[in-house]
Amino acid sequence: MQWKLWTAVEAFLWILFAHALSESRWQNATCIPHCFSTDCSKAACTCSPDGGELFCESCQSRMRLPNVQYNYSRKLRFGWLLNGRSQNFSYLHIRIENFENECQLDSLHFFDGDGIYSNRVVSLVGSFAKEAALQKKEFVATSGQAFVYLHSGLACSMAGLNVSYRLDHCPNSCSGNGICNVTTGLCDCFKGSGPSCRTIPCNQLCAQNAGKPRKGLNDRECKCEELHPGEALWQVLNSDAPFGVASQAVCVVGNSAWSIGGYTFSPVRSIIIMLYHFNNNSWTIPRTIDAPLNRYGHSVVEYGGDLYMFGGLVGKRQITNDFMKLDLETLTWKRLTHQGIYASMPFQTMGHTAHVIGNSMLTFLGFSPLYGYVNTVQEYNFLNGTWKAVHTTGAIPRGTYGHTSVFDPITRMLYFYGGFRATSSTSGDMIDDLYLYDPAKRQWKLLPSSGFPSFLHSAAILSGIMIVLRGHARENSNAKCGKFVIDSILTYDISCGTWSTLAIPDYLNTTLSRYGHRTVVHEKMMHLFGGFSGTLMNDVLLFRPGNCMYNRAKEECPNSQQGLKCVIYKGRCRSLEDALQRTEVEKRGSQTIETPCSYKSFGRNLNCASISDCATCTSIEGHPCRWCGDRCSTDCVTQHIKKPDLCPTTINCSFYYNCLSCERASPHCTWVFNEHHVYTCTEVKTQSENSVTKKSLSEVVRPSGLDASACKSCSTISSCSECTKNGCFWCTTTQDCFDQNALVLSHSYGQCIQWTGNQDDCSLLDCPSIQTCKDCLLAGPNCGWCDDGSGTGLGHCMYGSSNGPVVWNEERSTYFVDVGLCPLTSWYVTSCPACQCNGHGFCSNETAEEESSSGQLKCLSCANRTTGSHCERCVEGYYGNALNGGDCTACECNGQATHCDPFHGQCYCNTKGVSGYNCDKCEQKYIGDPRNQTCFYELTVDFVFTFNLNGEDDAHITRINFVTRPPKENTDVSFKLTCTGLLNSQGKVNLTVFSGAFGNNRLRRFLIGSACHEVERRFSAEEFLFGTDANTTFFVFLYDFKTPMIIQISFAQTPSVDWMKFFITFALCFFILLVVAFALWKIKQRFDLYRRRQRLFVEMAQMASRPFGVVQLQLTPDASQFRNPRPIAIEPCNDYRAAVVTFAVRLPTGGQKFVPDGQTGLAVASALCTVTPGQLAQLQTPPLVVQRKRKLKRPSCLFLSSS
Repeated sequence: MQWKLWTAVEAFLWILFAHALSESRWQNATCIPHCFSTDCSKAACTCSPDGGELFCESCQSRMRLPNVQYNYSRKLRFGWLLNGRSQNFSYLHIRIENFENECQLDSLHFFDGDGIYSNRVVSLVGSFAKEAALQKKEFVATSGQAFVYLHSGLACSMAGLNVSYRLDHCPNSCSGNGICNVTTGLCDCFKGSGPSCRTIPCNQLCAQNAGKPRKGLNDRECKCEELHPGEALWQVLNSDAPFGVASQAVCVVGNSAWSIGGYTFSPVRSIIIMLYHFNNNSWTIPRTIDAPLNRYGHSVVEYGGDLYMFGGLVGKRQITNDFMKLDLETLTWKRLTHQGIYASMPFQTMGHTAHVIGNSMLTFLGFSPLYGYVNTVQEYNFLNGTWKAVHTTGAIPRGTYGHTSVFDPITRMLYFYGGFRATSSTSGDMIDDLYLYDPAKRQWKLLPSSGFPSFLHSAAILSGIMIVLRGHARENSNAKCGKFVIDSILTYDISCGTWSTLAIPDYLNTTLSRYGHRTVVHEKMMHLFGGFSGTLMNDVLLFRPGNCMYNRAKEECPNSQQGLKCVIYKGRCRSLEDALQRTEVEKRGSQTIETPCSYKSFGRNLNCASISDCATCTSIEGHPCRWCGDRCSTDCVTQHIKKPDLCPTTINCSFYYNCLSCERASPHCTWVFNEHHVYTCTEVKTQSENSVTKKSLSEVVRPSGLDASACKSCSTISSCSECTKNGCFWCTTTQDCFDQNALVLSHSYGQCIQWTGNQDDCSLLDCPSIQTCKDCLLAGPNCGWCDDGSGTGLGHCMYGSSNGPVVWNEERSTYFVDVGLCPLTSWYVTSCPACQCNGHGFCSNETAEEESSSGQLKCLSCANRTTGSHCERCVEGYYGNALNGGDCTACECNGQATHCDPFHGQCYCNTKGVSGYNCDKCEQKYIGDPRNQTCFYELTVDFVFTFNLNGEDDAHITRINFVTRPPKENTDVSFKLTCTGLLNSQGKVNLTVFSGAFGNNRLRRFLIGSACHEVERRFSAEEFLFGTDANTTFFVFLYDFKTPMIIQISFAQTPSVDWMKFFITFALCFFILLVVAFALWKIKQRFDLYRRRQRLFVEMAQMASRPFGVVQLQLTPDASQFRNPRPIAIEPCNDYRAAVVTFAVRLPTGGQKFVPDGQTGLAVASALCTVTPGQLAQLQTPPLVVQRKRKLKRPSCLFLSSS
């Protein structure tokens, strides 16, 4: 049978979850390929300009395609239903030719049956899809039907998907090496082996026999030769496990490995228990008593010859804290700790790890449904049967899921690597952190990172080397669109603290590409069990480390690639475990062992600045990080902290990415919605420091009676609307609610294939709440439409697949088709019944030629007050949900609106100022009663009012009313109205006046039906009675206009001017102003005179207070002989640089012997003179003898004044 590319044999394409909900259009024009929901009148697809599509594919629901080969360029979900039953084929084979995918956003799922409720065969995510394409992997649907579902992301543009299918009875058509038995569906092979007669590759065949292909042979020959005794060996031991599982728990007891639980595609109610026997490489299934429900992500440890199981995820959504014991002698399960409330110990976790240390079991980290990713260490004491939280010191690891932890018997330490942790409340990322935990000291330390993030991997320790089989890993070359690859094995040298890689045989690259697997060590060899690589693996792989003595050169010993630590003892290269045993036997100290380190090591350089807490900063092994008060650095300027014991015990709110864990740290932290529209845990600013008493972070996180009323755990929510309202994701296919940063937990194995975080999508994705066939088929691959047979479009949207509606069987933990819920003749999954009138009308065969664009007939007439091409909405004036037989109810708007909201009935009020659900209230500043009349805006006289009706709330406004009462008597009233709007939309105006002056007919109407453009009118006071007692009221009714519009309205009362009064008043005011100005001027004069007199008095007092003395003058008749006058007084200034010098002056007599009568003949004259240093010395008072001989020098005067 020839391979086909999605053609023939009833191949249907379901384009799901499209964003556009416009009506679909079948194209019968010449567009090749056909367009979806668009115009093809020009032989080309004409789409929405914002769609970014080539074929308008997002507008269509489910349809039969004439050609399925086309490109898609946006986020879509596709489903293909392949049906080979009509030709009586037993097998349907699907092969991936090419699949370029986008990180975790693109995934491909195959179901063996008619829909997503059938058994899942494969879920290809990330690099597994690409590897399946490279290997041309073939997947078989034994039911003869297959449903293929593609989820396409949006971040990157890639080549997309190319898949082929083939209908046959035998797998791979027996590869051309056999004959197909049509009856049994099995191959009779000529040569080779396997169910499809495909020849096993030589290198893989040799690996199964612990050898390698012999070189020099041609492609048709295969001969194996034994490996060198010193080489490391990878071998496929077994591929016949009863179940393919992932995230199971494996525990070694004696010569057997117990595989308990694990994720499976097929529904399993009781827990899966498989026993692998190392001696004979075989599997058995033990039968246990009182077996619990199956689970994955749990832990199992061995103590005292019994197995102890804790936690895990049970069913589809329940993360449990069950703690159970399996008695290996009686094979009986016993529950030690019942599923309790969230606040009880131990609390629910999955993705954690557990170890037995002494008489206690320690569980580390994990994911909690209440607190998200937690870093708590819980301890169970086997002797007294109690649980407690461990108080740890040192570094503070973040809460992680899917990490590994291994115990080193040499150092007696636990090593934790990788995992997935939250980076915010909405996202998370895998990490490459390596931590050491000292069980004796209960102390954490941070070790060097590898630079290769990973989670859901496995690890084991062989003679001082920790081997990490990378699981879900990422290539760091492209952070946004990196491809998930598993291409290397990491090794960590415990004694050297360095990372390196271990080579993988080429033929095992694909085999080892998996995650969710488990590894155990038995007899110094590592065994790998199960895992997930798109399909669930049921094989067992063996890794036998090499022999260090194979490295004969001493310098090659540290660079050994044998999977164990090689050291030098007595000059020879030996394994660390062998060297330690020899030192004990020979009673030598371990210091005689040389432990050189490899020069081929690598790792990620640690940046101290990236660490935000003191405890971790000071607990880094072999790194000089110091805590500098508020940051981590290698060079602190001020005082610093070197030891974690000295760190202040504080709470770092940024460590919490979950509401309940953040509120648990209250009052120091609070859960807020930040400016980036993301919930975050923020420190509460207080006067004191955000510190607590001696309590570690693990104790703070530990649940202890937290009131969960303020915060809701996503896992406890059971409805889509409530889930998305609380910032969670809702999975529509599993009906599960989970944290946004835990999406990877629900998608690692393809559990959830369709989810949403938008509350508006809930009604579109919940099958029972959908009311039309079109929306039902748009909802997703899990919905179908059941028509009631009336031919009017009535029916129900139900969960189902192609063969009919499904129901959940609790006992078998699976869905099954129940045709009793809907006959197959009424069941629709790829198209809708032709007549879709929602129960309000009928279609006629005569309208077949007028078939609508969606392939449905048009309704002849719509009854029950409905309208539309499918009677899908209520007519104007009525509201309700007309879909699927719904009723339409008349709008109750008190005559204030012509129509209302067609779904909820809220009236669209036509009058400005009228409000309320039923237009029964007046807004503020409006008066009236809209239940009987209407609402009026009360205008104030002599003011201009402007109304700008251009808002969204004014879209339905067609009327506005005004009222005013002129308060002034004997004053005319001026009215002015201006309307500015679109042409022919200004409306009309009526003006009504109510007054007692009109007699019995108190109403008069003016401007009846006048166009509202520019209206002015004056009302005389002689004709109308104005004033407060007259009660004359103006009513203005503006109607029949359209918004947007600007209205200006005013009423004014402006009296006439009395010129006689004006001039008399003006003259009187002017005279009074002059009198007041004259009075103020006289007052100012009197005040100035008073000030001058006061200043004179002060001057006279100052002059009278000058120092004075008595001097005798000798007056001679002729003064000409006195050429050099001498002063009678000298008054030096403060700085002695100048002085006031006073002289006695004879006044002129006018040529007479004496001065005239009435005048004095003498006067005293003063001058300000400079004083020289010589004069300054004379001013000092000398002894009496010297004083008589000294002559006063004549001063140098600056100016003279006489008095």
